[in-house]
Formats: sequence, structure tokens, C-alpha cells
Amino acid sequence: YEQAAQRLRDELPGWDFARVHQQARAEWSRLLDRVQVTGGTEKQRMLFYSTLFQSFASPRLIAARGEKFTDMTGKVRTATHDRYGPVPFWDTGRNQIVLLELMEPDVVRDIMQSEYEMAQEKGYMNTSFHGDNAVFLYLGAWKRGIPFDYAGVYAYLRKNATDPKGPRDYLAEYDRNGWIADIVPDGNPSPPYAGGKAGAATTMEYAWDDHALADYARRLGRTEDADRFLKRAGNYAHVFDGSTGFIRGRTADGKWIAPFDPQEPYYNFMMKEASGWSTLWLAPHDVKGLMTLLGGRDAFNAKLDRFFSTPYTPKGICRDCTGLIGQYVHGNQPDQQVPYYYDWSGQPWKTQALVRRILEDMYGSDAAGYGYAGMDDQGATSSWYVMSAMGFYPVDPSSDVYMIGSPLFDHVKLDMGGGKALDIRAKNNSPANVYIQSATLNGKPWNKPWFRHADIRNGAELVFTMGSKPNVKWGSGPNAAAPSMSDAKR
Repeated sequence: YEQAAQRLRDELPGWDFARVHQQARAEWSRLLDRVQVTGGTEKQRMLFYSTLFQSFASPRLIAARGEKFTDMTGKVRTATHDRYGPVPFWDTGRNQIVLLELMEPDVVRDIMQSEYEMAQEKGYMNTSFHGDNAVFLYLGAWKRGIPFDYAGVYAYLRKNATDPKGPRDYLAEYDRNGWIADIVPDGNPSPPYAGGKAGAATTMEYAWDDHALADYARRLGRTEDADRFLKRAGNYAHVFDGSTGFIRGRTADGKWIAPFDPQEPYYNFMMKEASGWSTLWLAPHDVKGLMTLLGGRDAFNAKLDRFFSTPYTPKGICRDCTGLIGQYVHGNQPDQQVPYYYDWSGQPWKTQALVRRILEDMYGSDAAGYGYAGMDDQGATSSWYVMSAMGFYPVDPSSDVYMIGSPLFDHVKLDMGGGKALDIRAKNNSPANVYIQSATLNGKPWNKPWFRHADIRNGAELVFTMGSKPNVKWGSGPNAAAPSMSDAKR
């Protein structure tokens, strides 16, 4: 208490509301001004900077360098760097951490060090819900050139993924069978059972984590580990039921759980806060592999089309399900990456139209003009808006790949530090002209609906020419698709 009171006195000597207000505005301006946008409407610019502000809701600063804090063991220590609290990996680990890496790499280093120290203090890396997504933060930062002791932290990332006594629930079962089963409750009640192990969704999450770990291990020269984790990264296919064309829960004997309705909003039974429709797409590391499971490009596109057009009419109550486009639920995180999947399947113009629709309909469309669908989950849904409005999105944050959508503004300039900037221009842009007709990157023609961090690392200019009708030739060729895990098997 004494330290908290002293901190208050140190931070606010001679209390004056107007002065504190002015200082707060100046402090936030130093960060928010790192991104300059022109064009769009006044409301769109308001929403952009509001969501950018909210994107930095987490993680929370526990103690500034030199201040005292209580560590995970209960010991009082003095911070040798800015000490942050745990990252909500199940939510912001899907997108917001990449925005942090782009805008505040020094802060990211402190966040990674904080997580590393918490792992040293308690023996395991922090997790969040049904995933083990800390590897996304570290591998993504590594690929974006942020210096860190990546070899040191690997010991804890590996321990999480291999120790059955660790925080990865049901790891022994996952390792043994290649999937996590669920227990069918007595009577199989309807609305769908809200308890359970979220076995199918957890299997999907762990497979995604394992792919990132395989990449991480290979970068360290840990070939045996890399092979082990890469094999497990294919486990998502073990919960794909070809007879229905959906991810589906299994019982311990391997049988598919019945009855099963992909529209039902299972909360922890088979799925996690999502339906079978939403969970189907939870393989960002291997979109091409999922495409193969669904029968190829045409079948994949047809399934996506049904996903975004099938009316949402479940019998059960959907908790945390708002912001609907067909079966798509923008108000929660499990399927927020799916609008960008058309970039892999040769129809990027559908991604472009969907992104603009979501930006318009799901944000600021309430009576007040400020709210948006669902929950922000500490900056995750806000970060979706920020990056999508700029024109790109990190479908897999452990990757160095950014998927292209449809830029909302005529001009975006993102200050990446060190005198480097990402300049994004959209010529002939308007509410009707949402489709990319052509693009250049650093003056050279660009015909892929994605780019790598290496393409912009030293600063870059990305220019789009927009139009009111789809250009079905731009970014649609099979060789234009972004990489996936399955590429190595082709």
C-alpha cells in the first residue's frame, strides 16, 4: 500500500485535472501518431484511431523499470526492465501481438522478457484457455528481427509442449492418439452441453502451436524436435470428419460424437466458444491442407460461400456469438481470420468485399455509432479493424506473412521506427471501389494477395489501384497463394 501511495504522489504531484488530461493526450499521441491515415470518412478515421488506442489494452504494465513488484513465487523484486503481466494468448495472440511487433518492438522485448521470467519463476510458459500460443509471440518477433534470447526461452516452450504435467491440458492423450476426446454427457442434452474438454478445438489449437514449434526448433538446429512437432502439426486432420465435411468431436474409442449439428454453438463440448462451422477453419498454419481435406479449391470455395451465407439458426443459445454473416461470428476470436481464406483459394476479390463489409457493418453500426460486435478481448477485435483497415492481416501470427484485404483509406503511413515506414496507397478508392485491380510493391508489379515481412522490413511502398468490379485475374493463380504447411508435401 505504501508503494502504491508513493507511486501516486510521484506520478501526480500537485493534482490538476486539466494538466493530467493534457499529459495523457500527449503521451497517447506519441504512439497513435505513428500511423497516419488520410481519406475515408470522418467516422472511419474516428473508428480507426479509437480501435488503435484500444489495441494497446494489454498486456498491462505491472512495474516500470526500477519499481518493486511481486513475482510469481510471491517474492518482492525490483524490475530490471518494464515488467508486464501475462499476455492473453488465446485472444490477442491471434493478431494484436503482430501490431505490437510492428509498432513497438522495444515494448515487445520487455513483454517477452516478462513472460520468460514468469516461466522461470513457475516452471512453465503462460498459456491461455485451450491453446498454448506463446510460441506465436516469440517466433513472430524472431521473424520480424526483434533481438532476444530465443534459444533460452525455447526450453520453456518445449516443456509446455512435452510435459504431461504442464499447462497443456490432456497432452498425454493428444500425444498418444493424435486427438483429444470428449465425454458425451448423460442424455446428450439440448441446447448443447456447455461443459467438456473442447477436444476437437483443443486438438486444432495444439496442432497450430506445434507447427510454430517445429519451425522454431528447426531455426535452432533442433532437427529431432522439429520433426516431432511437425508430425503433430497434422493432428488437426484427425478431428476432420469426411462424411460430414466438418471438424467433429470424438469419444475415447475414436468414434464420432453423435448427434452432431455444425450449426450448434458448443461452448466447451467438442468446440470452444464456437460451432462446428466456425471451428472448421481453425488451421491457419495449413489452409492448403484443409483445402485438400475439403476436396480441393472449388469445394473449398463452395464451403466458404456456404459459411458466409447459411442463415444462423441454432436451437441452443450461442454465448459470445454476435456480429453474424451467415455462420461467421465476428464478435469472438475463433473464426476472425476466415474472411482472408479466399486469398488462398484463388478468389481474393471475395476477401476484399468481405473485409470492407465487416469494417462497415460490425464497427460503429450501433445506435450510438461507436460500438462494435462482440467483445474486444483486450484488444483483439480492435486490432482486427486496425490492420484490416490498413489493408493487410496476419492470419498466422507466428508466420512472417501478411494477407492482403482491401485498404479502407487512400493513404496509410505506418512508422516502423528507425526511419523506416510502410506506405500504403489506394488509388481510385471509394466505398464502391473495394476491389483491387492491380498493385505494385516498391514500384514493381505485385500479383499476389500476400507479402512477407522481409518485403517491408526496410520500409516499403505498396500501391493499389481500386475499382468497383472484381479483377478475377489479380492474385488468383495457384502459384499466387500464400505458403502452407502442406507445401512441403507437394
